[in-house]
Amino acid sequence: MNKELLLAHFARYPLMQPTDAVKLLYQNTFGGGHLIRDPEKALAYLEEERARTPETPAVPLYEDIGGGLVRLNLAAPDCRDLPSDLLLKMFSASAAHVLAENRTQTDLEDAFALLYTVTAEGKAPFTLAALDEYLDAYRAAGYPMVSHSENYRNAYCPAYRIIQMEYLTILPAAKAISRLLMRRSAAPVVIAIDGPAASGKTTAAAALADLFFFFLFHMADYFLPFDMRTEERLAAPGGNVHYERFKKEILDGIASAADPRGSGLVVYRPFDCSDGTLKAPVSVPYKRLNIIEGSYAHHPHFGDCYDLRVFLTISPEEQRARILARNGEEMLTRFVERWIPMEEQYFAAFDVESHADIIL
Repeated sequence: MNKELLLAHFARYPLMQPTDAVKLLYQNTFGGGHLIRDPEKALAYLEEERARTPETPAVPLYEDIGGGLVRLNLAAPDCRDLPSDLLLKMFSASAAHVLAENRTQTDLEDAFALLYTVTAEGKAPFTLAALDEYLDAYRAAGYPMVSHSENYRNAYCPAYRIIQMEYLTILPAAKAISRLLMRRSAAPVVIAIDGPAASGKTTAAAALADLFFFFLFHMADYFLPFDMRTEERLAAPGGNVHYERFKKEILDGIASAADPRGSGLVVYRPFDCSDGTLKAPVSVPYKRLNIIEGSYAHHPHFGDCYDLRVFLTISPEEQRARILARNGEEMLTRFVERWIPMEEQYFAAFDVESHADIIL
C-alpha cells in the first residue's frame, strides 16, 4: 500500500472508520483467503450475495487496493455476466498466490505505520486518538480479520471479492472460455493466443492456467527447420514457422485424441533452436480444453479450427522496453532488425488482429 492509494480510498469513502482502514490494509497484505474454507459453501454464499446485490451503473468494475490486488465489485455492470464459478476460481487462485508469498504480521505493521503517518497529518477521515484506541484493541485481539463499520456498510453497500490485478487483463477471454466449456459439452475446445513479441501471450496463458484445466502448446516449438529456410519461404508472411507440421501434430492430433477410438494422446516433437533438430517425441494425455500460445498461432493455413481467437496488443515503446529487460541489448537488436518486422508483415498480410474474437 502506498500513500497515494490510501489517500484515494479516504477521498472516495469519507465515512471510513479505523476498522475500515484496517480491513483495507489487511486485504492489501493478506488478500481474501480467509473466506474460502469450504469451496461449496463459498460458491453458495457468493451466489446468494450476488442475487441480493443490485446492479449499480456508477460502480466501477474494480478498485485497486495495492499489492497487485483489487476489489472486484459485484454491483458493477461489467461483473454481472461473470459466471459465479469463474469468479470464485479467480478469488481462490488469488488467495493462493498471496499465501505463497508468505506475507507476515510485520508486513501488516508496516502498512499500519503508513496509516498512522497519514492520520497524524490530518488526512484520514478519523482522528489519531480514535486510530490509537482501535489499533491497541486490534493488536490485543491477535490481529483478526475485521468487518466494515456499520456507517461504511450503510453508506457504500460494499459487495466485492479480492482478486489479482492480472486477472482483469484476461477477463474477456476467461468469460468466453467459460461459456464455451458450458456450451460445447464434451467436445474439445481449442483457443489460440496470438500477438507481437513481448505482448504478454505467455503471461496470459499462465493466468488462464490458474482458472482452467488445459494443455498448453507453444508456437515456439514449431520454428522452421534450417533446411527449410529458403529465401522464398522466409519471404512469405508467417513463413518462418513450420505451420504444416504444427497442424498435423497439434491440431489434427487434438482431434484424433478426442476420438474415443483413438489413443487419447497428442504426440509432438518440439523444435530445438540451438541446433535445428527435433527433440524426442512428447506425449500428452488429451484434455478437453487446449490453448495454443505464440506468434503465428492465427496463421490462415490452420483454417477455421479455433473456437476462440485472442489477440494481444502492445505499443512499440513498451514492446522494446520489455524485450530489453527480458533479453538484453543484443537480443533487442535482433528482434528489432529481424523478428519484429517478420511478425508485422504476417499481421498485416493476413489482417490478423481484425479477425480475432477478443483483443486484449
